[in-house]
Amino acid sequence: MRRNLVVYIVIAVLILVGTVSLYQALRPLNIEKIELHYLPENRLRVRVNVTTNKSSSVQIKYWLDGSRDTLWSDVYADESDHAVILYNFLPQRQYAYQVKAQRGSDTDWSNVYSIETKSIYHATPYFTLDSLVDSIREDMQSRYFLTQILTEPGAAVILNGLGDMVWYEPFSKGVKVSSWTPDRTVLCIVGSEDIPSSGGDEIVEVNLKGEYLKHFKVGQGDMDKMVHHEVRKDADGNIYAITFDHKVFDLSTAGGGPADTVKADGIVVFDPDGKKIWEWSVLDHLDVLHYPTILKDKSDLVHGNALYDDGNGHFLMSFRDLNQIWKINRKTGDVVWKFGQGGDFTMQEDDLFFAQHYVHINRRGELMILDNGVKRKQSRALAFKLDETNRQYRRVLEIKYPPAFFSSVKGNSALLGESSVLTCLTDPRLFVLSDYEGNLLWKISIGGDPYRIEEVPLLTTTTPWTAN
Repeated sequence: MRRNLVVYIVIAVLILVGTVSLYQALRPLNIEKIELHYLPENRLRVRVNVTTNKSSSVQIKYWLDGSRDTLWSDVYADESDHAVILYNFLPQRQYAYQVKAQRGSDTDWSNVYSIETKSIYHATPYFTLDSLVDSIREDMQSRYFLTQILTEPGAAVILNGLGDMVWYEPFSKGVKVSSWTPDRTVLCIVGSEDIPSSGGDEIVEVNLKGEYLKHFKVGQGDMDKMVHHEVRKDADGNIYAITFDHKVFDLSTAGGGPADTVKADGIVVFDPDGKKIWEWSVLDHLDVLHYPTILKDKSDLVHGNALYDDGNGHFLMSFRDLNQIWKINRKTGDVVWKFGQGGDFTMQEDDLFFAQHYVHINRRGELMILDNGVKRKQSRALAFKLDETNRQYRRVLEIKYPPAFFSSVKGNSALLGESSVLTCLTDPRLFVLSDYEGNLLWKISIGGDPYRIEEVPLLTTTTPWTAN
């Protein structure tokens, strides 16, 4: 009798569980709760907590009041409780938002709610739109640019084409340089102001939601040297940077001591987990004893200031004090060629560059730099088509900036769109856009010293997610 009772109870429980499960499966998807949270640590991000009655994917669309442009959050998948982070806001504005939940073909939409963004109280520079030609105004309204604050406290900053700050990530230390990755994240070198040469003791990768994805520190793991001037990702997700390097030399034949420390530059490559997988030193490729100014420059020899992976097994590295670009084999470390003053290409005097920055291969396959022009006291954007086999070249782009735009340090130039060049000029604190003839199309003044500016191809999703 007791055994039969147990069986009946088990059967009843199974029926009840099955009924509840069937009810849960058959009842329509419903957004049960929405909570908006302002984040005091960042005034241009908000968190929306969303609860649904069953596991589902959630996405939020939002828009500036009076605007026709609709933005979409990332998709948060397969949960019943979601903490959705929204970004790409203007400060002190009114926005509206609406939540979409989806499970298969079952969809639920919330009511429309409001967001009122706050003023930014963090130490951030001002950006002033000085000029913008009407013919590109609409195009510039939809473009975004990444820059940085070098001083302490620092920040990585994204602004739109009208000079409005729409995203930032604050740091207690300065952000010495930043780069946009193919993974829609921001890589930064972070360091205190007393670290010279745009150097830092941390590498941080942060996504647009403010989550740290990578954080390497000197003295932890394989990061045993400080880095400076450059940090980027290659196609395999490895992180590469320029390092401070040093070695001891007997410089007595050059008028120095028998054990003098010479400081220069190197390259380091970390895999995605932070393990060091490759290292290189310029000191292995210089005749230090016969370097003409070795005693004067031994504390900062040749001054590497830019590094670029060409995607074909080589690095391009810029050395400011040599006025040269080197091509370096990523496997062997061999120097393939040197381009610039005293290099392997015979150059016309007008094509020589001085204290250049931001070497890269542009989308047209040309080697492109900002020629800071310290010898001529005039900065230029330059691009060259190289015949590497015959060690010949052709200059294909030259934009001469006015004397008032001269920048002796830092900065960069890169193509933007089909017919313009984007340039950061640090000394006059300017971002400028010019056409190929050098006509000024856009100019922003900055209340601080920028290192560089790079376009951010797509800051926020502009189309909704659809379930398969």
